[in-house]
Amino acid sequence: MSEMTPAASVRAKIRVVPTIVVVIALAIVPLVWRNDYVISLLILILLSSLMTQSWNLTLGSGIWNLGQLAIIASGGYVTGLLTVTFGVSAWLALPAGVLAGGLAAAIIVLPVIRLRGIFAALLTLAGAEVVRLLIIADPAGLTGGRFGLSGVKGLFDNLSATWSLRASFWLTLVLSVAVMLLAQRTMGSPLGRGSGRRRQAVMMTLVSGLIAGLAGGLYATFYHGITPSFIALGPMGLLAIMVVVGGLGTVRGPIIGAFVVTILSEALRDTVVWRLVVLGALLFVVLAFSPAGIDGLLQRSIDKLRLWMGFRPGVPREERKER
Repeated sequence: MSEMTPAASVRAKIRVVPTIVVVIALAIVPLVWRNDYVISLLILILLSSLMTQSWNLTLGSGIWNLGQLAIIASGGYVTGLLTVTFGVSAWLALPAGVLAGGLAAAIIVLPVIRLRGIFAALLTLAGAEVVRLLIIADPAGLTGGRFGLSGVKGLFDNLSATWSLRASFWLTLVLSVAVMLLAQRTMGSPLGRGSGRRRQAVMMTLVSGLIAGLAGGLYATFYHGITPSFIALGPMGLLAIMVVVGGLGTVRGPIIGAFVVTILSEALRDTVVWRLVVLGALLFVVLAFSPAGIDGLLQRSIDKLRLWMGFRPGVPREERKER
């Protein structure tokens, strides 16, 4: 195993330090800011980042999977059903939701890994629609039909409303960081870099499904329910905008996209038409001027700043001064 060069070590620290600073800053927000609405909004952003992170993995492996929300919803419904119907603790139901997401990903996505482009997109979209219709037409009424599943137990129901909200935020933050590291590790592995397309697709699909199941389970326990409208085309379009605006195929991109799009959507929630106009315009600008997304734009700006400051990776400090 080769040791990390000094230049590589410096680059790694440059990437890690801002992330640590952001995570610490977010962690202390609930302690210094008593506004519950802000905390709830941050939780929504983190949940959205988990969803986009899960979808980004399958997209990065070359599968145009349009059934990701059905996979996420599978985790949410399994988690919710276990708590509502069988009285299982939310802490025990959540891992089951994670596994349900992995299973749903295997059922919806794995059959299309040999396909590309529009064919994979249409088949996965059809799979998601089948899941939505099965939930709505549930003859036993377990899923709540078109009205959705309600009364799902929360993870911190034994705490007061204020501290339950903050505990949910801290848990979601920790899990989001863990998922980001997992995604980075997966993308950096031989399978993630493309050592055999089929093996890569299978690996990415299963990891993506597990993350999706986690996101769905957390969503159902935080909002105490989930409805089949979660799988509709509108939310899927919003998820797509997050991924593209943030940066498709990157680790930080889905997080950035989730933050930007969620904030804009929330700010314009009372004006549906203007929300669509603004989000559409944002998507157009990104695709036209920065196809790599906001993350790509930030990375190019950072690289230019390093060059302007005289930083040359792999070049000794003495040589940089001479130049």
